[in-house]
Amino acid sequence: MRTFIKVLAADILMIRAKDTNSLSDVFYILHPRVLPVFLFRLSNLFSRYRLGIIGKIIAVLNQILFGCDIARNAKIDGGLYLPHPSGVVVGENAIVGKNCILHQGVTLGDRGEEHSGDDPTVEDYVEIGTGAKVLGSIRIGKYSRIGANSVVLKDTEAFAVAVGIPARTISLRADKEELEAI
Repeated sequence: MRTFIKVLAADILMIRAKDTNSLSDVFYILHPRVLPVFLFRLSNLFSRYRLGIIGKIIAVLNQILFGCDIARNAKIDGGLYLPHPSGVVVGENAIVGKNCILHQGVTLGDRGEEHSGDDPTVEDYVEIGTGAKVLGSIRIGKYSRIGANSVVLKDTEAFAVAVGIPARTISLRADKEELEAI
């Protein structure tokens, strides 16, 4: 339960862009960019405590209300930010690091039946653009950015900017030195 509160606090801090929480932050749970993440966290919590049916109901509620299909067993660290949660799909075996941004229509999943269960790993501080698809057992390096409508089928290194179909790295982030110092 302590972990649940810790990651939810990180989710709220991400939307507020602040360093500390206060008691009034409880109301941020009702914010339309936090509520789908909160519902995922609840679904994940119930699934971990062997109350999978309740977790499944909450996950379906998240799909109905927000069009956001995040599998209840996905491993997502604190600080998840969904600017527009509609159409976001995260597979059951996906791993998402801390403080990641997933824009509208992002898919993190496997590549099909022969690759079932091979979901991507997204490291910390990654931003994935609108409509991007990240498919297969691949790793997206920390601080990377994936362009809108890109289809990523291969690993990307840290600080990469990847675009296209299939996506390829076009450059490293210009602020790499600043981010490494953090």
